[in-house]
Amino acid sequence: MSALLSEATHRAPAPSLTDSEGLFRQNYNRKTFSFAHGLASSPLFDLDSLIELSRRMPDQRDTYWSNGTVAVGNGWEAGTGGRLSLQDTIAHIADNDSIVILKHTEQDPVYAPVLQDFLGRVVSLAGEQMRSDVTVGEALILISSPNRVTPYHMDGETNFLVQVRGDKWFYVFDHEDRTLVTDEERERYFSGDISAVAYLKERQKDAIAYDLKAGYGVHVPLCAPHWVQNRDNVSVAISITYELRSVERLTRIHRFNRRLRGLGLKPRPPGVSAVGDRVKLAAARALSAVRSIRGSDPAPRPYNVWTPPAA
Repeated sequence: MSALLSEATHRAPAPSLTDSEGLFRQNYNRKTFSFAHGLASSPLFDLDSLIELSRRMPDQRDTYWSNGTVAVGNGWEAGTGGRLSLQDTIAHIADNDSIVILKHTEQDPVYAPVLQDFLGRVVSLAGEQMRSDVTVGEALILISSPNRVTPYHMDGETNFLVQVRGDKWFYVFDHEDRTLVTDEERERYFSGDISAVAYLKERQKDAIAYDLKAGYGVHVPLCAPHWVQNRDNVSVAISITYELRSVERLTRIHRFNRRLRGLGLKPRPPGVSAVGDRVKLAAARALSAVRSIRGSDPAPRPYNVWTPPAA
């Protein structure tokens, strides 16, 4: 049965991100949990400020927006054809059934002090288990219309969803349940298909359902499927995400497994055989070296990145 975590179960909002109960350290990447935060009162997240932020975005790759009704089972491409402009979408978000995602906002000179501080606080609260694994942190701002759905998906980063305006139902599924996401779906996802994970309506009852209000957030462990149903108001949220060294290793294995599956084999998923994983990693590194020689490695990041400060 769904666990309905209502407003009554939340603690009182804190003036900044604190964790007297040790929830971050205890639960980081193990299970989902809710927490209070102090960003909801900031004028940075008013629509006028966000429109100005969107005008400062340095690269089209740092923005995503979709207009029109989408369903929980749609992919990210839904609603991206024939769109309004980015600024018009934000300005009229109350009426146009849309979602906007502004990426790498922790690099913006106006938003950086607040968002980089928050990125650091999360790592500090989770402790060395997180600090030693994080390579890059990012803050994505999500702006969406009343009653808008954010489709079912999973992320290849560990995530802390922070609600700053409006409220929503936020559904999170068990990241360790291998019946929710198949090995083939994981392989496609980590090979670049961000819409690889299929929503199973009959499994909705297995979700943890958060009645998420402004001033609260939810931790979404790595690879935990989730989706969102906004209430009848404009929503502004921040997705605080972190790339991990452990996921770089996982990605290499999944991508190699996809190659093997394309040859008609049935590879074991990561974690089943330590020896097999080491062999796949060695083979993946060899393939990467060949691509580097041929000049086919991915281009370097076109922007600065946030990394955790030393302890």
